Amino acid sequence: MTTASSMMQVMVPLYAVSLGLGPQWLGILIALPGVFPVLLALQAGRMVDRGGPGRWLLIGMLGMCLAPGVLVVWPGVAALVISRMVVGAFVLFVSLSAQSLTAVVDNGRSHQANYGAYATWQAAGRMVGPVLFGVLLDGYGFRLTFLVILIILAAGAGLAYLVYRRTGDLRADGSTDVVGSGKAFKSIVGNVGFQVAVLASAGIFLALTVREAFLPVMLEQMGMSATLIGTLVSIGSLTAVLIRLVMAPVVRLLGGTGPTLIWTMASVALGIGLLAVAQSVTAFAILAVVVGFGTGIGFPLSIVAVATHVPVRQRGMALGLRLSASHLIETFVPALAGILVAVTSFAVGFASAGVILGVFTLMSLRRMPRFLAMEKEVQVAAASPAATAPSSGPATTAEPREQPGEEPREP
Repeated sequence: MTTASSMMQVMVPLYAVSLGLGPQWLGILIALPGVFPVLLALQAGRMVDRGGPGRWLLIGMLGMCLAPGVLVVWPGVAALVISRMVVGAFVLFVSLSAQSLTAVVDNGRSHQANYGAYATWQAAGRMVGPVLFGVLLDGYGFRLTFLVILIILAAGAGLAYLVYRRTGDLRADGSTDVVGSGKAFKSIVGNVGFQVAVLASAGIFLALTVREAFLPVMLEQMGMSATLIGTLVSIGSLTAVLIRLVMAPVVRLLGGTGPTLIWTMASVALGIGLLAVAQSVTAFAILAVVVGFGTGIGFPLSIVAVATHVPVRQRGMALGLRLSASHLIETFVPALAGILVAVTSFAVGFASAGVILGVFTLMSLRRMPRFLAMEKEVQVAAASPAATAPSSGPATTAEPREQPGEEPREP
């Protein structure tokens, strides 16, 4: 799914420009997939908990096939709009289901290790997708490229069916009775681990969305081929894959989960903001590496911050809230950025995204003392006799046996 979706992300601005759409419309097209997560993330979390993440992973993958399918059958602006809306609706279920399944894996490894593996596969998809898209587009045009994306998603749906057969109606939580309660909502929103996770994920999503919307168009206007554009985009994903191989020592070197989140947010802010002044292929490649470092570690840590700071019975709602908050920003900012770029320049758009993420970084830094204190409480609780006593729940919901920061996790 990530390979296909990363191909579509590079495709959207290039295809839109080929249809004659201006920068202001690019921002709207990039923002469209965020509409459904903003409106339905909480309800989607409840549906995944009740129906089982395996079932909804399969439904989400089947739905994703419609996105390139409509462009193969019916090319044009209307089909592009429909495709973007379909992506937003079904990628929500794929993401929530995948994160829920990863949270309940009982393989003797920590949340960080399992989310790290999950994130590494995602980054690998983002690394392969843009390059594959560029080669296909240069050689065969848009329509055949859409068909290849459809084939990749169909293969992913086949794998999702095997996951569903293996997991059946497994639920990520032992209960859903607190998911809709106002008390649970207030508890989650007031949780400093959740707050830092949202600031990190939403801020990085914001910066990456602006980059994905306008960087391919800017590079094309500079005379670069689709293959080179795809390669430059993929360099960041390659960096994200490689950095996850040494995530554990990097997290320890930077002082643990909280401080590492601050460093990763700062690196993404720097890597996006400096696109405003970059002029050479080398400069774009270096900035892609800087951004890849931040996303490679920042995304997994933001999810682990939720998984390790929020009570298990509230995890589904917390993950849904995290997605909703991220996509709320992701929905409105690109549209505003498109208008900003239309009346100013690409440089102003990239600089603005970097500044906004910089502000989010400072807000997270102010919360670090509370975050670290709560993390220490979680570690002490996990080391207590009660935490190590046999669980009465199913084995598939076992809690991690290691503490945050000891092993890598996901994006």
